[in-house]
Amino acid sequence: MVRSVTRDPRARTTVVRLSGELDVLTASDLVPELLGLASDGDRELVLDLSGISFCDSAGASAFPQVNRRLPAGTRLFLRGVTRQPAKVLRLLGLYRSVPCEFTRPART
Repeated sequence: MVRSVTRDPRARTTVVRLSGELDVLTASDLVPELLGLASDGDRELVLDLSGISFCDSAGASAFPQVNRRLPAGTRLFLRGVTRQPAKVLRLLGLYRSVPCEFTRPART
């Protein structure tokens, strides 16, 4: 699930690239893993979802769980949210509580 982790101490940001499927089977393990990756003093924990091929409602519920449990002063940001996960986040209204950057479909 976690493909890579990049820390930028100057910007006080941790970027976590995720890949695979985020569903009922993977979400429960992902929450503690992400919380463990957030560094003390980070302003932002960025989750790059461009490698997520599938997300269901149980998987999407991991994002507000992480957001609520981050240290004070650290915000969660989702970037690279592709079509299928974006549909779930919009349907559940989670984009209102967790800032998201949705990707645009490629033009043909």
